Amino acid sequence: MKGRFSFIVRDEALDFDDISRKLKIRPTSITKKGEFIRKKMGIQAPYDIWLFEVIITEELEPEEALDELLNKLTPNFKEINELIWIYTEVNINCYLRSDYGQMGLELSIELIKKLAYLGVGLNIHILSFGGVKS
Repeated sequence: MKGRFSFIVRDEALDFDDISRKLKIRPTSITKKGEFIRKKMGIQAPYDIWLFEVIITEELEPEEALDELLNKLTPNFKEINELIWIYTEVNINCYLRSDYGQMGLELSIELIKKLAYLGVGLNIHILSFGGVKS
């Protein structure tokens, strides 16, 4: 299984420097409204996006990656709550990919408590490439 957990702040117009300063985290990436996000298809970003990611690897299980992300965010829960009131979208996205159909994610009570403490939602996106053979 491959994937990532992304903390995302999205809106029509973001103050990227202010978000980075409040969270004391450098974003993995920023996207400005109107930038091409899929150049070949001519698709432009409809919003500004501030993004911080933790990648799931063979050494870092999904639950561990989420815990690492939450541990980076938890010291700034007051600032995250401010961002929630200011911007349209502030949440965590989980992207899971597998060559095979079977995968899972286990959320411990500790992880659920950290999510609740931060006041952010968790969106889970799963993509299987259908490599399972009968």
